[in-house]
Amino acid sequence: MIWRHYGFIAGSLMMLTLPSLNTQAQSGSRSAVSRVTSTTEAASIEGTIVDAVTKTPIAGAAILAKNQAGNVIAQQRVGLNGAYRLSLPDAKQAYLTITSADGYEAHEEQIAFTTSRSTQLSNKFMRLYRIGTKPQGQQNTATIESKAPPVSTSSVAVTTSLTTAQSSGGMVSGPVAQSASRLTPPKTLDAKVVYAPPILVATPGKTTQLRAIQFVQSKTDLLPDAQPALEQLATFLKNNPTTEIELSGHTDNQGDFDENVRLSKQRVDVVKAYLVANGIAANRITTRGYGPTRPIGSNNAENTRQLNRRVEMTILKQ
Repeated sequence: MIWRHYGFIAGSLMMLTLPSLNTQAQSGSRSAVSRVTSTTEAASIEGTIVDAVTKTPIAGAAILAKNQAGNVIAQQRVGLNGAYRLSLPDAKQAYLTITSADGYEAHEEQIAFTTSRSTQLSNKFMRLYRIGTKPQGQQNTATIESKAPPVSTSSVAVTTSLTTAQSSGGMVSGPVAQSASRLTPPKTLDAKVVYAPPILVATPGKTTQLRAIQFVQSKTDLLPDAQPALEQLATFLKNNPTTEIELSGHTDNQGDFDENVRLSKQRVDVVKAYLVANGIAANRITTRGYGPTRPIGSNNAENTRQLNRRVEMTILKQ
């Protein structure tokens, strides 16, 4: 409603147009609603569903996410490349993801974004074991309460596992003990973890992929879900005191070539520093950065390009 007021000013008849109180109230109400709406930020998870042993994508696998009320809020059946992407409506909520495929045991994982600035989780591998082949003591879920500063990529509570290129043979280290004597993680991994990593199997002379050791994009900062893999690697070297290893860093072909080579070397140097800080002699660990020169997947698509961003370990001396 518009109010018009007539009056005499300096001997002339003037008309003033005033907005109604209701109009002003409605405008304020819309502003308030806008402010409330903007506080809810969506989140997303994307990655690949793979066989836990062969590391190959599982075509036709399904993944869904449930909210705290148990309602399914996102689901997808993947194609031949195993790639998935789930959009989550509220980054402040915790979610339960369930991944399944014919002939495989279902995998459940709890995910909670720990900061309002970290709402995207990418390159997340969902690993499924064929029925009856899952290692004893392997747990489905973990809780990580991250205290690291917010970063541009995801800071989330997730389950992680260390993957290897071999499924049998070689030297073996057992699960990490859950006790007060557990190893102290780097500053970027200041977290409380309830997790039993799978057994690490490494064959002398062959390369083992340490897939769970992941970094912030384009940086040398470790992601929180690298902690169990680092602890397991340190335990492996302590249980095999004469073993000498080479840690090699690899990237995809995106960006400057020289910068990728430098970054890949710096990242494995960070892993070495963690191991040395936890009692492993520095002369037992050699580090090399290969950048994009040794791809294991095509760099033409993201779902295969992510396979090239990795840390590998080779047993040099038993």
